[in-house]
Amino acid sequence: MEKLNFPNRVTVELTNDCNVSCVFCNRQKISMDIGYIEDKLFYKIIDEMARHLPVKLVPFFRGEPLMHPQLIPFLQYAKQKGVGPIQMASNALLLEEQMQDRLIEAGIDYLSFSLDTVDPKVYERSRMFGNLEISSNHVKSMGLKCKERKKKGLSAPTIQVSTINIEEYLPKQKEFIEEWLPYVDVVRVYEQHDEKGRLVDPQIRKSLDVFEERKPCRKVFTDMIIYWDGRMALCNYDWNEQRKIGNVNTMTLQEAWDSEEYEAVRKMHLCNQFDRGICADCHHWKIDYTKNGFIGTSYYAKE
Repeated sequence: MEKLNFPNRVTVELTNDCNVSCVFCNRQKISMDIGYIEDKLFYKIIDEMARHLPVKLVPFFRGEPLMHPQLIPFLQYAKQKGVGPIQMASNALLLEEQMQDRLIEAGIDYLSFSLDTVDPKVYERSRMFGNLEISSNHVKSMGLKCKERKKKGLSAPTIQVSTINIEEYLPKQKEFIEEWLPYVDVVRVYEQHDEKGRLVDPQIRKSLDVFEERKPCRKVFTDMIIYWDGRMALCNYDWNEQRKIGNVNTMTLQEAWDSEEYEAVRKMHLCNQFDRGICADCHHWKIDYTKNGFIGTSYYAKE
């Protein structure tokens, strides 16, 4: 596992604010200041990424990106600078028709929506302040719009909806998949992880327990994750800065990427000597050593 000269994928948290409260979300387990990334910081990040192309952009992390008032100008700027592909996830509650059109026009490449179930009662129990009917109608409208554009040879993002293999969703999982394939490009079924990146299902854990020893996680060698306030996270399971590795308010991305603190984390992975933090117990590193690089199942719409 070799560190890249510059990350090939940068996650930029536009906000950690959210308009839905999910019972299974890590937001329920940690305390954090809520905020929105400032324009100056976002443009600084994109400008530096543009000097190291190609670099993927993921403009969300712990919150709902559609809540940021500058989302569309941000995406437009990143595209103008050649950054991409741009991959984003949302709960779709704010994905009204005007927003759908603006996202398409901005050139976003991939949109994923975690809808989980076709049962409104189940949805309501797990997602307070959410509305399955509204979110589903928004995604269906967006999905059909994108399919029509592609038939005409026009650009449109890939649309995904997803669910998780948990007991409450399993009874109607087949119905969920069949419901969504006519509207989207892919339906993905994820395996559940806890807040430390550990697989919850003991059978899945056992099936992946084939390594003689711990191997390095790819993410610390290829990915950079930036909170809305400029601090850096170890990975997308690091919800509360478990280790200080840099701050792009006072450093360039390159300086943060090459910092002694981040190098110490990589050495920890290479030597298989974990002193503290989420890396020690995480299972997510195993994904990169599986055949498909993904734990779960994907269902693709017919052309």
